[in-house]
Amino acid sequence: MYFGLVTKSMSKQNKYIGILEKILTHLKNSKLEYFKASEHALSSEKKRFFNKQALIRNRFFQDVLGELQRLGMSSDDIIISQFNFDQLLISTIDTLKSTAIEKCLHADQALLKIYSNLKKFEKSNLDFDKHIERLEVSVSQNEEWISSFTEKRINSF
Repeated sequence: MYFGLVTKSMSKQNKYIGILEKILTHLKNSKLEYFKASEHALSSEKKRFFNKQALIRNRFFQDVLGELQRLGMSSDDIIISQFNFDQLLISTIDTLKSTAIEKCLHADQALLKIYSNLKKFEKSNLDFDKHIERLEVSVSQNEEWISSFTEKRINSF
């Protein structure tokens, strides 16, 4: 009976660690998307926004990395640099024609979906709700800009 409880607890912790590692990978990719968007931004307001969002993703990355280290994971144990080539190819094809802002929006929406999986785990030193709140604000801003851009494009025809 005791062994079953220990195994279940370890399995739950392993799932939690797996989700955190997935978040790390997506945060790294999201940060890069925001830096790319900043390079393409035409206004200083958008450039600042994208750079700030990239820095926020980097801070979140450090937070999640710290949580993993608190759980006993060493940097060598964390799998963030291995790429699934098929997944990369599919996601590239899907977003090939997307604008920089749309790519940032998609990255944040994917992050929010992964973060939602953490609700099953009641034990955490991090306040993931703050991460989620910041991502939701970013999603809202990106949706607003995309809508405005689309409206301008439609009106110009």
